[in-house]
Amino acid sequence: MPAVLTAAATLQCPHGAPLLIVPGGHLLTVDGQPVLTRADLLTATVPACPNKPPCGAVASVDTGLATTLKAGGEPVALETAQGSTLTASPWSVVSAGQTKLEAI
Repeated sequence: MPAVLTAAATLQCPHGAPLLIVPGGHLLTVDGQPVLTRADLLTATVPACPNKPPCGAVASVDTGLATTLKAGGEPVALETAQGSTLTASPWSVVSAGQTKLEAI
């Protein structure tokens, strides 16, 4: 099973810039870090993207959402999550930020 993403996760655009994710006030945490949900990913930005035009922000979460685990009514994001940015460039997970909690 894939690991659940937390606020300590590393996600990036294809140009190597990290996604800036501000998690909602979820009560579910792992190692003191809140888990990330679909809603958290959909509000992520990519302020340091060096591409012209820059990726800007997350436009979609296409895969990698838990079917059985939710936080704040939203499915939690998994290390298999992928989607696109405003420029249609793909973003991906580099690290889940934890190894203790998995979900399907």
